[in-house]
Amino acid sequence: MTENFKGIEFVRISSLPEDIRQKVWNSFQQDKIIKIVKDQDVLTDCILYKDYVFWLDQTQIHSSKPTTQVSTIHEAFSKLVFK
Repeated sequence: MTENFKGIEFVRISSLPEDIRQKVWNSFQQDKIIKIVKDQDVLTDCILYKDYVFWLDQTQIHSSKPTTQVSTIHEAFSKLVFK
């Protein structure tokens, strides 16, 4: 789910599980959703990885009894970052 392009580590909202995708669109700061031009395509639903992790930590999704899906995603991202 995490992508890297020219040193920019990001997450595409469209690649997230449906329940998390909806929560991101509804509660994520809209000015933090960025566009990345990659191979002549414009990716309009990108979030910097660090912003996504911060959002996960701040939302009730993560802080109050996280679902297995959210926990698994957060753990997978953490393993990628700290390898």
